[in-house]
Amino acid sequence: MRLVIATNFDNGLIEKISKYPVKYIYGSQTETLTGHGRASFILPKVDDEKLKEHISVAHSYKIKFLYTMNTANLHGKEYDEHFLNKLKNEIEKLINFGVDGFIVALPFLIYFIRKEHPDIEVSVSSFARITNIRKVEEYLQIGANTVIMDEDTNRNFTLLEASAKLAKKYNADIEVITNNTCLWSCPYKLTHDQVTSYLSAKDGVKNVWFEYPVLFCATEVRNDFANIIRMRWIRPEDLHYYEEIGIDRFKIAGRNKKTDWLVNVVKAYSEREYKGNLLDILSYVQGRATTSALRRINESSNYEILMKVYVDNTQFPPNWLSYFKYNRCEERTCEECRYCDIVAEKVIKIDGKPFFQQQEKIRPPIELIPRFVSHGEDNR
Repeated sequence: MRLVIATNFDNGLIEKISKYPVKYIYGSQTETLTGHGRASFILPKVDDEKLKEHISVAHSYKIKFLYTMNTANLHGKEYDEHFLNKLKNEIEKLINFGVDGFIVALPFLIYFIRKEHPDIEVSVSSFARITNIRKVEEYLQIGANTVIMDEDTNRNFTLLEASAKLAKKYNADIEVITNNTCLWSCPYKLTHDQVTSYLSAKDGVKNVWFEYPVLFCATEVRNDFANIIRMRWIRPEDLHYYEEIGIDRFKIAGRNKKTDWLVNVVKAYSEREYKGNLLDILSYVQGRATTSALRRINESSNYEILMKVYVDNTQFPPNWLSYFKYNRCEERTCEECRYCDIVAEKVIKIDGKPFFQQQEKIRPPIELIPRFVSHGEDNR
């Protein structure tokens, strides 16, 4: 097992996770030249000195540092020579700080980094949305050392096994994300990638304090709690399914999380067991982030129920994930299949009561989006 862990830039985190099979931590400064995979307002403030110090501490525990430069869009700045010079200087600076590699989503950035630094490690972010073998092959040929698969592929074991075999031919790795809670085949994902990218760039939109696509996602969960089971997270108990097909590199998300939370998640995956509410070790932005944001503007009444969800990780049927080895979700509707609905009835409780679906459905309150902007206060 090789774990790749989000960092919150608390140096104490590194010491606490060093006893587990953590090979990499990853993160970035708060606002960056390119933008990256997390909105700046949810991240700690990290200046050059803090970044250098954190990398040094990681290295002292023989843990490598990957810098996230995984914006989904450079907004046409590839054509701007002034920007390209700044980008070149930024990469040189980061390497001088001790960065061991980069996580990127754009082929342009792979080529750009490889031109001056052919030997530095490059991982292709999940923001590249790699969901088929040809795309894996393309990125490996471009020069990726690691391909981080789109979470949508986490239960497509045929694709994952083929990808792992292909990566081995290139002396490369396939990596899967364990604990994100993106909707299965989320229609808002590409929009969210773009929003996150420009909310984390130095010249991006300012004063926003909530990513509105999360509200859409939360509405889908609130309307059908079986969507939680359909999400492509990986339980600690199920890591062996991936190791059996040649994948042993697992990413744990949570750059905005507190140290105790991250340590608890690392412990659970390292020990391959978690007894309690599975949502405790998943990102679950649909509940936590959405409810918190809507409470702030006194509009949370329809979403408070999301904070009352309990997914009993001890109640999953034995070998429940095996179902996905022999049944393809890509060509079958959830209404026709209903496997995740059946599992949801076994493992989910709402406010201490057995799961049921008799709740009136609502639509995302898009009229609230302009209210997710502050007027000068610091929201970090």
